[in-house]
Amino acid sequence: MPLFAYKIIDANGKEKKGTIESPNKAAVKTKFLSEGYYITEISEKSQAQGFSFDFLRKMFSFGAKKVPLDEVASMTRLLATLQKAKIPLVEAIDAVAQQQENPVMKDALIIIKGKMNEGYSFSKSAREFPNIFDDLFCNMIAAGEESGATDKVLMRLAGFMESQVDLKNKVKSAMTYPIVLMIVAVLVVGVLFTVVIPKLSKMFEDVKMSLPLQTKILLWLSGFIGSWWWLIALAIFGGVVAFNKYIKTPKGEIWWSRVKINAPVLGRVNRQVAISRFAQTLSTLLHSGVPILNALDIVKKIIDNKILENAVGVARENIKEGESIAVPLKRSGEFPPIVIQMIAIGEQSGELEEMLETLANSYEKEVTYTMEKLTSMLEPMMIVALAGVIGFIVFSVVMPILQLNDAVG
Repeated sequence: MPLFAYKIIDANGKEKKGTIESPNKAAVKTKFLSEGYYITEISEKSQAQGFSFDFLRKMFSFGAKKVPLDEVASMTRLLATLQKAKIPLVEAIDAVAQQQENPVMKDALIIIKGKMNEGYSFSKSAREFPNIFDDLFCNMIAAGEESGATDKVLMRLAGFMESQVDLKNKVKSAMTYPIVLMIVAVLVVGVLFTVVIPKLSKMFEDVKMSLPLQTKILLWLSGFIGSWWWLIALAIFGGVVAFNKYIKTPKGEIWWSRVKINAPVLGRVNRQVAISRFAQTLSTLLHSGVPILNALDIVKKIIDNKILENAVGVARENIKEGESIAVPLKRSGEFPPIVIQMIAIGEQSGELEEMLETLANSYEKEVTYTMEKLTSMLEPMMIVALAGVIGFIVFSVVMPILQLNDAVG
């Protein structure tokens, strides 16, 4: 987007100046006037006048700041409520903008309102802010504008985003305790190896006694970690960077996607989450009147798994040639038989949207159950593992002390 230089005066008479990124000059003017500023100058900056935000974004790959999905869902729910109350869309957007605490969201809504006053549609204006409104949002709004049911589409969209936030929070909540326990375990073992054991090692050296094998192993590990911790940290950091770089390559992305859905325990959860997202998104788009081919294009991008994404992409191409959705998905071998069967029944009965919604709800419940079961198994396993590590350390330290007492006795 173009970059504009501005000079404005606030209510206290203090001048402010700077630059702002906006679709056009009118949108900048609308933004500052709505915030109570007096405008003295607005001018578009050329590339020769300095570095633009777009240049920096391309150079350093920094995008605009994203708005959390829960905030977008809350905004959409409020907008849908105002639309249901028969408040005109432009006025509803203005009212919602004044309620926003997030400046990124607020500025975007103000600019959207300005563009709509110039004759642009809501969906077209929202596409200027992909950091807030994704393809799913914009396509559903466009379908609602065409059918004259924007209020219903907004309500369905709000419900969809809230369910996605809820699912994500359930997964995060289930994994919080194991992650915290793992961090505590690493810290405890780290303190023992770097602070406690070196002091005991010096004591054992002073008495010059023969040590048990496990104690020698423990002292060697402590000495290695104490001397080469920086190398260990560097190796871990380098490994993480190399891994992240590899999984962004075409070959690495396919490999990592395969690992995520086929891993012994977490693979099942990842596949369930992806299928739930697939079913719910497709159902929401079809309910809103988005054509099936466009809907599958959008669904592909949000599955977050290259293997399943490719399967949906192949299904889309086959649908263009006259096939149903269920047949190519079955041929891919990546979707469970129950999913294929329910989609086939939905297509035959003409109730595909309802069947997909039922499927999504079923898989969401299954994800919750699986995560609870996994957590209940993982917690005692981690506690036993931590107890085993600490027990080994204590045993390795106590044994030579007991031998020393016996020798003294």
